[in-house]
Amino acid sequence: MRFDSATCTKKNNIKMKRIFTIAYNEEEANEIGHFIMSKGYEGVQNDSYRYCRECIYCAFRENGEHNKDYIFIGCTGAQIIISKNKRRLRRRGLKYIEKKRKFFDLLSMWNEK
Repeated sequence: MRFDSATCTKKNNIKMKRIFTIAYNEEEANEIGHFIMSKGYEGVQNDSYRYCRECIYCAFRENGEHNKDYIFIGCTGAQIIISKNKRRLRRRGLKYIEKKRKFFDLLSMWNEK
């Protein structure tokens, strides 16, 4: 699927800004979170990255109790969102991007315009 300005409408533009991906450890989640913050998105609770780190830590701790070693991290139209399961994010209308490189490319592409 090709993304360019000629084929994208305003509705598709909004949808593609609502994406998320998976992180398998805290360092990887922090890397994704810092990248999202660098693109102009706000942190959790409209604050700095401190609450994001706390949410990442809590999500990994809660998933660790169920022998899961991953969390999901993404962005809505305005801020970072962190979840311990995919279902919660899908219900909020976010689209799962499996490959992190594609996730970074999509965020970079939509923030340039």
